[in-house]
Amino acid sequence: MENEILDARIFYYSLFSKFFVFSYESDRFEGVKEALNLLLNYAIDEKSAISLKNLAENFDEELLITEYDDIFHSPPSPVRTTVSYYNEGYESSLSCLEIKKILAKTKFRKDSVKFIENEDNFGFLFVLMSEFIKFGKLEDKNYLEYAKEIFTKFLNPFIDEFISAIYLHKSSNYYKDVVNLLMSFVELERVFYGTSKPILHKEIKVKNNLSRSEKIRREVNKLKRSRGSRDGF
Repeated sequence: MENEILDARIFYYSLFSKFFVFSYESDRFEGVKEALNLLLNYAIDEKSAISLKNLAENFDEELLITEYDDIFHSPPSPVRTTVSYYNEGYESSLSCLEIKKILAKTKFRKDSVKFIENEDNFGFLFVLMSEFIKFGKLEDKNYLEYAKEIFTKFLNPFIDEFISAIYLHKSSNYYKDVVNLLMSFVELERVFYGTSKPILHKEIKVKNNLSRSEKIRREVNKLKRSRGSRDGF
């Protein structure tokens, strides 16, 4: 039973990575329709069953690519796709660095040719979850702990804001069902890890229009300057 649960989680994370990892490859959505049809028989709940049916029946790669670009790449208001943005208010912040540190403990490294986004991109995190769970099941159980850290520290706190941004985007049509399915799966993951839905981060910025990490950086630099004048280093 435990292995069946792990296999299902691997399958779902792999599917979501297809929807959220940007790629120039012509086969970027290969296997997605087949996966959706398979999951129709194992829907998480009633809402996800409806979304799976809609996704399978309306699957069209060209329309999917166009909608993806309209949501995530087209100005003036593309949906941001990194944990850094939802946590700190800008890209490549401390969250990205922390994820790189987790990766450094593992055998996995980001293929910069295949994955052009940062390590804290939600799509890349879905890839990591799938690979960590798979490797944890087959080779090294420490990877299950790495997966837990990724979910509890980076996905769980910010995934709801990411989902809401996609659902409310003016170009979102097919992706409304994608994120409905994702939301049902996230709720299941919260049960699996014993975590709860967080209070949404409404205040990305702190006072004086500084992000939290920028405020910390300035305080550290101020302390260093103080030590330099007082201690000589």
